[in-house]
Amino acid sequence: MLKKYKILLASIILTIAGIIVVLVFWLFGSYYGQKQFFLGMTEHELFDVVQDFYNENEEQIQRDNQNQRTARIERLSSAFKEKYPEINLDTAKKIIEGLNFGRRSTNDKTSSDSSNTGKTRMSRHYISNYVVRTINWNDTTLDSLKIRLTKALEERDMYSAFDLKISNLPDEESRTKEFYKQRFEDSKSKPIVVDQSENLYLEVDYVNPNGYLLKKISWQLIFSIILVSALIGTFLALLSTVRKQNRLAKMRKAFVNNMTHELKTPVSTVMAAVESIQRFGAQDDKERMNRYLAVSRQELEHLSNMIERVLQVDVAETNGVQLEKSRFNLNQLIDECTENAKIFAKKKVEIAKSSSGTDFNILADQAHIKNVISNLLDNAIKYAGDEVHIKIDLQEKDKSFILSISDNGIGIPKTYQKGVFDLFFRVPSGDIHNVKGFGLGLAYVKQIVQQHQGTIDLSSEESVGSTFVIELPKEA
Repeated sequence: MLKKYKILLASIILTIAGIIVVLVFWLFGSYYGQKQFFLGMTEHELFDVVQDFYNENEEQIQRDNQNQRTARIERLSSAFKEKYPEINLDTAKKIIEGLNFGRRSTNDKTSSDSSNTGKTRMSRHYISNYVVRTINWNDTTLDSLKIRLTKALEERDMYSAFDLKISNLPDEESRTKEFYKQRFEDSKSKPIVVDQSENLYLEVDYVNPNGYLLKKISWQLIFSIILVSALIGTFLALLSTVRKQNRLAKMRKAFVNNMTHELKTPVSTVMAAVESIQRFGAQDDKERMNRYLAVSRQELEHLSNMIERVLQVDVAETNGVQLEKSRFNLNQLIDECTENAKIFAKKKVEIAKSSSGTDFNILADQAHIKNVISNLLDNAIKYAGDEVHIKIDLQEKDKSFILSISDNGIGIPKTYQKGVFDLFFRVPSGDIHNVKGFGLGLAYVKQIVQQHQGTIDLSSEESVGSTFVIELPKEA
């Protein structure tokens, strides 16, 4: 059984681990895909923002570029004039203009915008090769583009804090897979070339987009957490059930063994008494015959009590005991139980009883409450040494009674204190069985107390003793 239990436990752990691994890969794939889509959309929006910025400021950009071009021509023509004084300044300017120096190529523009009457959206190839290089890049331009890009991302509900900057990066021929992998891990968009000769690129660098990305896959995360939690909870419940069934099976086996020995003792005694009467003529000796009959009756009563106890616990575990409530004095009932315990005990018993209260009348099932007290006293006597010292304390509260029964017995280890009220449970004692029992008494006690809407608690220390505290409502 233990081997099967270990195999089941290993299977459960491997199954949970396998499912968690699959879910982790699934979530990582979803996160990776969302991040790729996010950075791709960022690149798309950046292109559109740059294009819109150019369209809105095209005339000013062209004027700035023309002024810059004119200034460069003036500087170069002046330089030619200084080096070659005989050259005419206007001629030098025409030569430089003829070389198309400082003018951006318009081939891309004419190929992408065949109509000069309207501002159509330009191709990204045109942006990359003309617009980006045409714009005068400075802090003011970057701030304006950042504001526009922020607004565009917010409109798509995909904003996350970022920096828009111009960085010096390796040219495309020098880039490796590791370069792109690192950029992806650092949450940077695909760079847009600004000045290829200087390896200057425009890029979006996200500060920490994990919050946005996790939000996008939140339903997958929630589903995975619920699924894993349900699986773990189910497997734990299964393991708990298996453990309980395994423990119950062991206790039932021990119960059957104990019951077999207990049943054989009175039956054997009665059979021996009957055989003596038949074989040795005890019927002619009235004194001997009465002694045999008395022994037989005592053993049969013991047998009847054992059967009755088993039946009571069985009923209590299934449908509960049918209570017949009446009003009686609890203090007097305790006195009656203590007197009976002393009479039937086979060892010296001292019981010290104390009580505090004015009215000990309670509405409950007198017979079952008597059985509860008798069971606790019987256990206190059985599990004590040769001299038994029991303390009983009864206290009246506003709406309940507190009954405490303490003994000087062997005590119960903390490991087993939670299980003593379980059906068939007996504290393990190795191969020593010096105290007879079936593990039914305390289970019956707990069931009766609970049916009276009460509670029972145990505190115990090995080699010192045990204390059972019962609280019963006055009007159960």
